[in-house]
This record gives sequence, C-alpha cells and structure tokens, in this order.
Amino acid sequence: MRKWPRSGGATLVLAAATLALAGCAGQMRFPVSQEAQDALAKQNINVVRITTENIAQYRTPTYRTNRAQATNPPANPSPYTYRVGPGDELRVMVWSDPERTQAAGTSGSDTERGIIVNEQGRFFYPFVGAVRASGRSTSQIRADLTDQLRNFIADPQVEVSVLNFNAHQATVTGVVGAPGPVTITNVPQRLLDVLNTAGTAAEGDLSNVLVRRRGTPHNVNLKAFIDHGEARQNPIILPGDIINVPPMRDNKIFTFGEISTREIPLETDVPVSLTEVLAEVGGIDRIRADSRGIFVFRRTPKTPDGFDVFQFNLHSATALVLATDFKMAPLDIVFVTNDPITRWNDTVGALVTPLTGLLQVRSIVDTD
Repeated sequence: MRKWPRSGGATLVLAAATLALAGCAGQMRFPVSQEAQDALAKQNINVVRITTENIAQYRTPTYRTNRAQATNPPANPSPYTYRVGPGDELRVMVWSDPERTQAAGTSGSDTERGIIVNEQGRFFYPFVGAVRASGRSTSQIRADLTDQLRNFIADPQVEVSVLNFNAHQATVTGVVGAPGPVTITNVPQRLLDVLNTAGTAAEGDLSNVLVRRRGTPHNVNLKAFIDHGEARQNPIILPGDIINVPPMRDNKIFTFGEISTREIPLETDVPVSLTEVLAEVGGIDRIRADSRGIFVFRRTPKTPDGFDVFQFNLHSATALVLATDFKMAPLDIVFVTNDPITRWNDTVGALVTPLTGLLQVRSIVDTD
C-alpha cells in the first residue's frame, strides 16, 4: 500500500488523539463479555464480536458495493458531433469549374484563410453575406453555404472544416496536476483523456470523480474503468462539463494503541483486510499488546452518531483467518489494547471522544 503525505492539521489531530489514547492505555477495558456489550447500546455503540458465523457479511466491504451502485455516469452522445461556436476559426474552400481549377494548378478557390465565427455565432462569406455557424456541425454549414452559393456559382463544391477550436471547453478542478480549462475538439475526448491532459495526482480519488453537466452532478468511478474496463465509467466529455477530482482524505484508515499511529491509504476498488493493515504498521507489539484486544471502529448507517466496534481475538489460528477475511472501509479506526478485560465504562469516553473528534476535525482541516 502506498504511503501518503499528511497535512499539517491532520498530523496535529492525530498526535492529540494519540496522547488521549495513550493516557488511558494502562487502564483500558473493552467489553469482551456479552453482558458488557449489551450495556453499550445505550451509548450508541454497537459491539460485534467477529466469529466464523458472521464473517461472511464482512468479506466484501459494503462501501464498495454502495459506491458502485451510486455512480451515475453521464450518457454518451450517439453519434458524437462537434458543434461550431463563437471564436472557432473555420476553413472554407469552394470549387466551381473543375477544368479551370485544374488548369490554374490549384485545388480550390475563393478562400483558404481562416474565418472567425463572431460573437453572434456567424461569419461573413463573399456574395452570401452572414452565414449562421453557431450550434451547427461543419456538414450543416457546408450544406447551407452550398445552397446559397448556387445563386452565384454553377454546381459549387464546398468544404468546411475547423482550423482552430476556440469555442468550447471543459473545466478540470480538484486534485490534478494543472487545473483549468481543456479544449473540446471534433475528436471525442473521454474522461481519462481529459484528466491525462490535466495531469493526475497520486492524492486524487479517481474512484469518486464528479462530472457536472448542465447543472446535474454525475458520480463516476474512473478506477473501475482503469482496473476493470467498465466503459460506462469513462464517459465522453462535452462542452461546459465541470470535472472535479476529490482528494483521498475519505479513503484512509487510522491505527492507534499498541501499534504504530498511522494513516493508511485505502484504494476503493482494492479490498484491504485487517491482517494487511496490521502488517503495514509492523504488526502488534508482542510485549505490550494483547492479541485478544484488537478492535475496529466504524461509522455505519446504524450508528451515525456512534460506532460499530468489531472485536477480534487473534489468539488462535482461526481468528487470524477471520482477520484476513475482514475487509476494511474508509475512515475505519483500528485500535489495539494491552488489557482486554470486561470493564469498559471507565475508559469508553476517553477512547471514543478523541476518535470522533479526529473524524470531525479532519473534515474541517481537509476542506480548508
């Protein structure tokens, strides 16, 4: 797993939480008994002891399924057609008498110089006058110009193309190398193309890209396209689209207690187990930590103001398998204690309060 830089504010919060937890480490008590667990319901804390009977529901992290279902990529136009707009520079060529054109040694006549579409969406052409261009394809402009030139030229042959695309742009914001406008051309550009032009950054969350089109937000999981080839997650970008790549701040796991205090990045489409997290931080301290006292704190819809607390007893080989099957979710907090005794009330406040504050303050820090 990759190691990400921390922001200064987040580091201070982590340090404060660590001190608070360290202060109560000597008297840490967790609810091992069923009676103690039941008493926690009044505190909006739901304790789940992970066993072979219930591990199946935690093998696939629900947040991945929910995020996949929540994506609503914008629809792709069929077919893709570039519409000329103000500022575009057009190239207009007109052929009339083939024999005369060939004798003159030229491939076309009238004008090959660029013609700028004005702010009213029109351009001037000799004899014809103002020609409407804005909102039309080059084929439509050619057909209109051909029809009008018949009043002056016998069987005119007209070619219209765009020399320089200046009218339409998409805007890229968020965690990218070069935020700003990206020019839209007659060649369809998909989301990955646009972000490659802007430059992706390791800190950007490509699994949760927001594409705003005509005021409607669309959540796109670009990593699903990169990793699994899901074509709908790589939509064609249209003029006026606003693309935002959010930071990975919500895709991290925190570790405390008798293990290294760390922030660990969590890839949305790559499930990570509790065992992998413990290995990433160097394992538990065999002298100070108790393998029966490993807990994962998680916010869920059932406990929006509290925590689900998953309790692990890694004292046996079976429990090690359970930890490998248990998949982590963003903002999970792993805590390892040194004394998993049944008494909890003396220390639950000291533990849960800093963890809750950590999540709240991180939200403030990362949005500044």
